[in-house]
Amino acid sequence: MKRAIALTLVLLLLAMPAVFAKDVGNRDIFRIGEASFSSPTEFTVPLNIVNDENLVALDIPLEFTKGVTLDKVTFENTNVSDFDVKMSSIDNSQNRVVIGLISMLNGPREGAFLKPAARGENTVAVLHFTLDDATLDNVDFTAFTTTAPAHNLSYLYNEKVDGVPYVREISPEFTGSSVSLNSQSPGATLPTEFALEQNTPNPFNPTTMVSFSLPKAAHVNLTIYNVLGQQVKTLVDQDLPAGVQSVEWNGTDNSGRTVASGVYFYRINADQFSATKKMLMLK
Repeated sequence: MKRAIALTLVLLLLAMPAVFAKDVGNRDIFRIGEASFSSPTEFTVPLNIVNDENLVALDIPLEFTKGVTLDKVTFENTNVSDFDVKMSSIDNSQNRVVIGLISMLNGPREGAFLKPAARGENTVAVLHFTLDDATLDNVDFTAFTTTAPAHNLSYLYNEKVDGVPYVREISPEFTGSSVSLNSQSPGATLPTEFALEQNTPNPFNPTTMVSFSLPKAAHVNLTIYNVLGQQVKTLVDQDLPAGVQSVEWNGTDNSGRTVASGVYFYRINADQFSATKKMLMLK
């Protein structure tokens, strides 16, 4: 109920300024940032704006490529973290999300519309995805328009003319943006061969990272074994895209229990490649 009320409030507030706002034309404002992977299948994408105005509100309806699931949208540690209203409505059945932002629900606050209120590129939201299709190379984003409820890409800001405040509205151009999933860092090239790296740190307590390279998409099985050859933990068992991948082991077994100190082995099988390395857990 609270979410429905909040959504209704946001929709009303986003619609009301348009009644008295002046449309100052189209401009290229939105930017989709680079994908950042936290695991082989989990990544984030920042949504940025390029602006030099006192931002009042944003209505951002976006459609994204099939093959990924949008788990959540966060606003912490962004340039709009102090806005009065920050909301998102996710519809993974249609691969869509609507993001709404309002800066002055409790009245105008001079200089508090962006944090910091600076010219240039500012992050307004972070999209958290799970990769479902390991063969996917890119995630494409486009804006969409709906009538019930009404949503279209809108950018509203405050402007004073001869001391009189006005709310201006921009209908930004957003022809689409594509995010590459083939690498985890901008400009990186794909690996040329399969490889399994030594875990870091090693020895470790309580967590360690295991990295491996895939020159092409493949089904990957990465498993931890004890010195008796018994399976302790399956870290990965799924299709993954080409690239350098990393996965964390938190020192627990498949039942979630913390394992004892000692030597463990981790083995990877991917396509026709297999390799085994040793690690040491110390408490």
